[in-house]
Amino acid sequence: MSKITEKTSATHTGVKRPNAFSRAITGALVAGAMALSASQAAVAQDADPLKFVAITHIVAADPFGNVLKRGFEDAAEEMGVELLYNSPAQYDTSQMLRMIEQAIATQPDGLALTMPDASAFAEPVREAIAAGIPVVVLNTGEEIAGEIGALNYVGQSEYRAGKMAGERMKEAGVESPICINFAPGQSQLDARCKGFTDAFDGSAEQISTTQDPTAITNAVLAHLNSSPDTDGVLSLGSLATDPLINEFRSQGAMGQIAFATFDLSAETLEAVRDGEMLFAMDQQQYLQGYLPIISLALYNRYGLKPTNNIQTGPNFITQENAEQVIELTQQGYR
Repeated sequence: MSKITEKTSATHTGVKRPNAFSRAITGALVAGAMALSASQAAVAQDADPLKFVAITHIVAADPFGNVLKRGFEDAAEEMGVELLYNSPAQYDTSQMLRMIEQAIATQPDGLALTMPDASAFAEPVREAIAAGIPVVVLNTGEEIAGEIGALNYVGQSEYRAGKMAGERMKEAGVESPICINFAPGQSQLDARCKGFTDAFDGSAEQISTTQDPTAITNAVLAHLNSSPDTDGVLSLGSLATDPLINEFRSQGAMGQIAFATFDLSAETLEAVRDGEMLFAMDQQQYLQGYLPIISLALYNRYGLKPTNNIQTGPNFITQENAEQVIELTQQGYR
Protein backbone atom coordinates (compact mmCIF):
# COMPACT_ATOMS: atom_id res chain seq x y z
CA MET A 1 0.00 0.00 0.00
CA SER A 2 1.36 3.41 -0.86
CA LYS A 3 1.48 6.45 1.30
CA ILE A 4 1.02 9.87 -0.30
CA THR A 5 1.49 13.19 1.40
CA GLU A 6 0.56 16.40 -0.32
CA LYS A 7 2.35 19.51 0.87
CA THR A 8 0.75 22.60 -0.61
CA SER A 9 0.90 25.57 1.72
CA ALA A 10 1.16 23.15 4.64
CA THR A 11 -2.00 21.31 3.63
CA HIS A 12 -1.95 17.50 3.70
CA THR A 13 -4.39 15.20 1.93
CA GLY A 14 -4.79 11.44 1.80
CA VAL A 15 -4.59 9.12 -1.15
CA LYS A 16 -7.47 8.19 -3.41
CA ARG A 17 -7.85 4.62 -4.55
CA PRO A 18 -7.37 4.20 -8.30
CA ASN A 19 -10.38 3.25 -10.37
CA ALA A 20 -10.76 1.06 -13.44
CA PHE A 21 -9.55 3.76 -15.82
CA SER A 22 -6.28 4.13 -13.92
CA ARG A 23 -5.64 0.39 -13.86
CA ALA A 24 -6.48 0.12 -17.54
CA ILE A 25 -3.71 2.46 -18.65
CA THR A 26 -1.09 0.91 -16.38
CA GLY A 27 -0.19 -1.48 -19.19
CA ALA A 28 1.49 1.10 -21.44
CA LEU A 29 3.81 4.08 -21.28
CA VAL A 30 2.92 5.39 -24.76
CA ALA A 31 4.58 4.74 -28.10
CA GLY A 32 5.93 1.35 -27.02
CA ALA A 33 8.40 2.95 -24.59
CA MET A 34 7.67 0.38 -21.86
CA ALA A 35 4.97 -2.02 -20.73
CA LEU A 36 3.69 -3.16 -17.35
CA SER A 37 1.54 -6.29 -17.02
CA ALA A 38 -0.89 -6.97 -14.20
CA SER A 39 1.49 -9.55 -12.73
CA GLN A 40 4.37 -7.04 -12.74
CA ALA A 41 2.17 -4.51 -10.96
CA ALA A 42 1.48 -7.08 -8.28
CA VAL A 43 5.21 -7.70 -7.86
CA ALA A 44 5.75 -3.94 -7.57
CA GLN A 45 3.21 -3.76 -4.75
CA ASP A 46 5.14 -6.41 -2.80
CA ALA A 47 8.55 -4.82 -3.38
CA ASP A 48 10.35 -2.61 -0.88
CA PRO A 49 8.67 0.81 -0.63
CA LEU A 50 10.18 3.55 -2.76
CA LYS A 51 10.12 7.19 -1.70
CA PHE A 52 9.58 9.80 -4.40
CA VAL A 53 9.11 13.56 -4.30
CA ALA A 54 7.02 15.44 -6.89
CA ILE A 55 7.38 19.22 -7.18
CA THR A 56 5.35 21.38 -9.56
CA HIS A 57 4.82 25.09 -10.16
CA ILE A 58 1.04 24.58 -10.57
CA VAL A 59 -0.69 26.86 -8.08
CA ALA A 60 -3.56 25.62 -5.93
CA ALA A 61 -6.12 27.85 -7.68
CA ASP A 62 -5.47 26.24 -11.08
CA PRO A 63 -7.83 23.28 -11.74
CA PHE A 64 -5.14 21.86 -14.02
CA GLY A 65 -3.22 20.87 -10.90
CA ASN A 66 -6.00 18.71 -9.48
CA VAL A 67 -5.87 16.38 -12.48
CA LEU A 68 -2.07 16.31 -12.42
CA LYS A 69 -2.10 15.43 -8.73
CA ARG A 70 -4.56 12.62 -9.30
CA GLY A 71 -2.16 11.13 -11.83
CA PHE A 72 0.61 11.22 -9.20
CA GLU A 73 -1.70 9.64 -6.63
CA ASP A 74 -2.98 6.82 -8.80
CA ALA A 75 0.49 5.83 -10.02
CA ALA A 76 1.95 5.91 -6.50
CA GLU A 77 -0.89 3.74 -5.23
CA GLU A 78 -0.46 1.21 -8.00
CA MET A 79 3.32 1.01 -7.67
CA GLY A 80 3.47 0.91 -3.86
CA VAL A 81 5.31 4.23 -3.65
CA GLU A 82 5.47 6.74 -0.81
CA LEU A 83 5.09 10.13 -2.46
CA LEU A 84 5.50 13.65 -1.12
CA TYR A 85 3.87 16.24 -3.40
CA ASN A 86 4.85 19.92 -3.15
CA SER A 87 3.45 22.94 -5.00
CA PRO A 88 3.40 26.65 -4.14
CA ALA A 89 0.31 28.58 -3.18
CA GLN A 90 1.50 31.20 -5.68
CA TYR A 91 4.19 30.74 -8.29
CA ASP A 92 7.53 31.71 -6.80
CA THR A 93 10.91 30.64 -8.18
CA SER A 94 12.71 30.96 -4.86
CA GLN A 95 10.07 28.84 -3.11
CA MET A 96 10.39 26.11 -5.72
CA LEU A 97 14.18 26.19 -5.36
CA ARG A 98 13.80 25.64 -1.62
CA MET A 99 11.47 22.72 -2.31
CA ILE A 100 14.05 21.15 -4.64
CA GLU A 101 16.86 21.65 -2.13
CA GLN A 102 14.77 20.14 0.66
CA ALA A 103 13.91 17.17 -1.56
CA ILE A 104 17.57 16.53 -2.38
CA ALA A 105 18.42 16.61 1.32
CA THR A 106 16.01 13.74 2.01
CA GLN A 107 17.71 11.55 -0.62
CA PRO A 108 14.51 10.19 -2.20
CA ASP A 109 14.53 7.29 -4.66
CA GLY A 110 13.23 9.58 -7.39
CA LEU A 111 12.26 13.15 -8.17
CA ALA A 112 9.53 14.26 -10.60
CA LEU A 113 9.28 17.97 -11.26
CA THR A 114 8.29 20.76 -13.59
CA MET A 115 10.94 23.23 -14.79
CA PRO A 116 9.20 26.49 -15.79
CA ASP A 117 12.49 28.40 -15.50
CA ALA A 118 15.36 26.30 -16.85
CA SER A 119 18.02 28.86 -15.94
CA ALA A 120 16.94 28.83 -12.29
CA PHE A 121 16.32 25.11 -11.83
CA ALA A 122 18.93 23.42 -14.01
CA GLU A 123 21.81 23.52 -11.52
CA PRO A 124 19.96 22.14 -8.46
CA VAL A 125 18.44 19.38 -10.61
CA ARG A 126 21.91 18.51 -11.89
CA GLU A 127 23.00 18.30 -8.25
CA ALA A 128 20.17 15.89 -7.53
CA ILE A 129 21.17 13.67 -10.45
CA ALA A 130 24.83 13.82 -9.41
CA ALA A 131 23.75 12.70 -5.94
CA GLY A 132 22.24 9.57 -7.49
CA ILE A 133 18.61 10.68 -7.52
CA PRO A 134 16.88 9.78 -10.82
CA VAL A 135 14.80 12.65 -12.20
CA VAL A 136 11.86 12.82 -14.60
CA VAL A 137 10.93 16.27 -15.91
CA LEU A 138 7.25 16.82 -16.64
CA ASN A 139 4.95 19.47 -18.10
CA THR A 140 7.68 22.09 -18.59
CA GLY A 141 11.40 21.86 -19.28
CA GLU A 142 11.55 19.71 -22.40
CA GLU A 143 14.35 21.86 -23.81
CA ILE A 144 16.64 21.18 -20.82
CA ALA A 145 15.62 17.69 -19.62
CA GLY A 146 18.08 15.71 -21.74
CA GLU A 147 20.92 18.17 -21.23
CA ILE A 148 20.81 17.92 -17.44
CA GLY A 149 20.61 14.13 -17.47
CA ALA A 150 16.94 13.49 -16.65
CA LEU A 151 15.58 10.04 -17.48
CA ASN A 152 13.07 11.63 -19.83
CA TYR A 153 10.49 14.37 -20.29
CA VAL A 154 6.73 13.78 -20.07
CA GLY A 155 4.58 16.51 -21.58
CA GLN A 156 3.97 18.40 -24.79
CA SER A 157 6.23 20.51 -27.01
CA GLU A 158 4.96 23.95 -26.11
CA TYR A 159 6.18 25.95 -29.09
CA ARG A 160 4.73 23.38 -31.48
CA ALA A 161 1.43 23.39 -29.58
CA GLY A 162 1.22 27.18 -29.74
CA LYS A 163 1.93 27.17 -33.46
CA MET A 164 -0.73 24.51 -34.03
CA ALA A 165 -3.23 26.66 -32.12
CA GLY A 166 -2.37 29.62 -34.34
CA GLU A 167 -2.71 27.58 -37.50
CA ARG A 168 -6.12 26.31 -36.39
CA MET A 169 -7.26 29.88 -35.71
CA LYS A 170 -6.01 31.02 -39.12
CA GLU A 171 -8.02 28.24 -40.73
CA ALA A 172 -11.08 29.66 -38.95
CA GLY A 173 -10.47 33.04 -40.58
CA VAL A 174 -8.81 34.87 -37.67
CA GLU A 175 -6.43 37.65 -38.78
CA SER A 176 -5.69 39.85 -35.74
CA PRO A 177 -5.54 37.74 -32.56
CA ILE A 178 -4.04 38.21 -29.11
CA CYS A 179 -2.33 35.68 -26.82
CA ILE A 180 -3.03 36.08 -23.08
CA ASN A 181 0.09 35.27 -21.04
CA PHE A 182 -0.81 35.29 -17.34
CA ALA A 183 2.71 34.36 -16.17
CA PRO A 184 5.36 35.95 -18.41
CA GLY A 185 8.74 34.36 -17.80
CA GLN A 186 7.41 30.84 -17.40
CA SER A 187 9.06 29.07 -20.30
CA GLN A 188 6.07 26.97 -21.34
CA LEU A 189 3.72 29.96 -21.58
CA ASP A 190 6.27 32.11 -23.39
CA ALA A 191 6.83 29.27 -25.89
CA ARG A 192 3.09 28.91 -26.52
CA CYS A 193 2.70 32.59 -27.32
CA LYS A 194 5.85 32.52 -29.47
CA GLY A 195 4.54 29.60 -31.53
CA PHE A 196 1.12 31.24 -31.81
CA THR A 197 2.61 34.53 -32.95
CA ASP A 198 4.86 32.80 -35.48
CA ALA A 199 1.81 31.08 -36.98
CA PHE A 200 0.52 34.58 -37.77
CA ASP A 201 3.91 35.70 -39.12
CA GLY A 202 4.46 37.90 -36.08
CA SER A 203 1.20 39.82 -36.33
CA ALA A 204 -0.42 38.32 -33.20
CA GLU A 205 0.01 40.41 -30.08
CA GLN A 206 0.86 39.14 -26.59
CA ILE A 207 -1.03 40.59 -23.63
CA SER A 208 0.91 40.06 -20.39
CA THR A 209 -1.01 39.96 -17.11
CA THR A 210 -0.77 38.57 -13.60
CA GLN A 211 -2.65 35.48 -12.44
CA ASP A 212 -5.35 37.59 -10.80
CA PRO A 213 -8.71 36.96 -12.56
CA THR A 214 -9.76 40.62 -12.34
CA ALA A 215 -6.43 41.79 -13.76
CA ILE A 216 -6.77 39.30 -16.61
CA THR A 217 -10.27 40.36 -17.63
CA ASN A 218 -9.44 44.07 -17.28
CA ALA A 219 -6.35 43.72 -19.49
CA VAL A 220 -8.24 41.84 -22.19
CA LEU A 221 -11.23 44.20 -22.17
CA ALA A 222 -8.93 47.21 -22.32
CA HIS A 223 -7.18 45.79 -25.37
CA LEU A 224 -10.42 44.88 -27.13
CA ASN A 225 -11.78 48.39 -26.53
CA SER A 226 -8.61 50.05 -27.85
CA SER A 227 -8.14 47.59 -30.74
CA PRO A 228 -11.61 46.78 -32.11
CA ASP A 229 -10.12 44.91 -35.08
CA THR A 230 -9.00 42.11 -32.74
CA ASP A 231 -10.87 39.01 -33.90
CA GLY A 232 -9.25 36.19 -31.89
CA VAL A 233 -8.26 35.50 -28.28
CA LEU A 234 -6.01 32.63 -27.19
CA SER A 235 -5.85 31.89 -23.47
CA LEU A 236 -2.96 29.81 -22.14
CA GLY A 237 -4.87 28.07 -19.36
CA SER A 238 -7.93 27.88 -17.14
CA LEU A 239 -6.69 30.62 -14.80
CA ALA A 240 -7.44 33.05 -17.63
CA THR A 241 -10.07 31.14 -19.60
CA ASP A 242 -12.72 30.65 -16.92
CA PRO A 243 -12.93 34.32 -15.84
CA LEU A 244 -12.92 35.40 -19.48
CA ILE A 245 -15.81 33.05 -20.25
CA ASN A 246 -17.83 34.63 -17.43
CA GLU A 247 -16.90 38.17 -18.51
CA PHE A 248 -17.66 37.61 -22.20
CA ARG A 249 -20.99 36.02 -21.33
CA SER A 250 -21.96 38.89 -19.05
CA GLN A 251 -21.34 41.32 -21.89
CA GLY A 252 -22.98 39.17 -24.54
CA ALA A 253 -19.68 38.80 -26.36
CA MET A 254 -19.34 35.01 -26.43
CA GLY A 255 -19.46 33.89 -30.03
CA GLN A 256 -18.67 37.41 -31.28
CA ILE A 257 -14.93 36.75 -31.26
CA ALA A 258 -12.93 33.58 -31.92
CA PHE A 259 -11.94 32.32 -28.46
CA ALA A 260 -9.71 29.32 -27.77
CA THR A 261 -7.60 28.02 -24.92
CA PHE A 262 -5.00 25.64 -23.67
CA ASP A 263 -6.11 23.10 -21.06
CA LEU A 264 -9.52 21.99 -19.90
CA SER A 265 -12.09 22.80 -17.25
CA ALA A 266 -15.80 22.07 -16.95
CA GLU A 267 -16.62 25.65 -18.02
CA THR A 268 -14.28 25.47 -21.00
CA LEU A 269 -15.63 22.18 -22.28
CA GLU A 270 -19.23 23.31 -22.00
CA ALA A 271 -18.38 26.47 -23.95
CA VAL A 272 -16.63 24.44 -26.65
CA ARG A 273 -19.51 21.95 -26.81
CA ASP A 274 -22.03 24.77 -27.17
CA GLY A 275 -20.07 26.45 -29.96
CA GLU A 276 -19.13 29.48 -27.88
CA MET A 277 -15.42 28.65 -28.10
CA LEU A 278 -13.42 27.51 -31.10
CA PHE A 279 -11.34 24.79 -29.41
CA ALA A 280 -9.36 23.78 -26.34
CA MET A 281 -5.87 22.25 -26.39
CA ASP A 282 -5.63 19.16 -24.20
CA GLN A 283 -2.18 18.08 -23.01
CA GLN A 284 -3.53 15.19 -20.89
CA GLN A 285 -1.99 16.27 -17.60
CA TYR A 286 -3.21 13.13 -15.84
CA LEU A 287 -0.55 11.29 -17.85
CA GLN A 288 1.99 13.94 -16.90
CA GLY A 289 1.49 12.99 -13.27
CA TYR A 290 0.95 9.27 -13.75
CA LEU A 291 3.74 8.33 -16.15
CA PRO A 292 6.72 9.91 -14.30
CA ILE A 293 5.92 7.91 -11.16
CA ILE A 294 5.55 4.69 -13.14
CA SER A 295 8.78 5.49 -14.99
CA LEU A 296 10.73 6.18 -11.78
CA ALA A 297 9.42 3.00 -10.16
CA LEU A 298 10.36 0.84 -13.14
CA TYR A 299 13.80 2.45 -13.31
CA ASN A 300 14.45 1.84 -9.61
CA ARG A 301 13.23 -1.75 -9.63
CA TYR A 302 14.17 -3.04 -13.08
CA GLY A 303 16.53 -0.49 -14.65
CA LEU A 304 13.96 0.28 -17.36
CA LYS A 305 13.59 3.70 -18.94
CA PRO A 306 12.14 5.19 -22.14
CA THR A 307 14.60 6.05 -24.88
CA ASN A 308 12.63 9.11 -25.98
CA ASN A 309 10.58 11.87 -24.42
CA ILE A 310 6.90 11.05 -23.98
CA GLN A 311 4.53 13.45 -25.73
CA THR A 312 1.15 13.68 -24.00
CA GLY A 313 -0.25 16.39 -26.27
CA PRO A 314 -1.48 18.49 -27.80
CA ASN A 315 -4.91 17.20 -28.71
CA PHE A 316 -7.65 19.46 -30.08
CA ILE A 317 -10.98 19.39 -28.26
CA THR A 318 -13.67 20.82 -30.53
CA GLN A 319 -17.45 20.98 -30.62
CA GLU A 320 -17.45 17.54 -32.24
CA ASN A 321 -15.75 15.71 -29.38
CA ALA A 322 -16.18 17.94 -26.31
CA GLU A 323 -19.14 15.97 -24.94
CA GLN A 324 -17.03 12.81 -24.77
CA VAL A 325 -14.44 14.56 -22.59
CA ILE A 326 -16.83 16.31 -20.17
CA GLU A 327 -17.60 13.22 -18.08
CA LEU A 328 -13.91 12.34 -17.70
CA THR A 329 -13.18 15.93 -16.67
CA GLN A 330 -15.83 15.67 -13.97
CA GLN A 331 -14.18 12.46 -12.78
CA GLY A 332 -10.80 14.19 -12.57
CA TYR A 333 -8.97 12.53 -15.47
CA ARG A 334 -9.01 15.26 -18.17
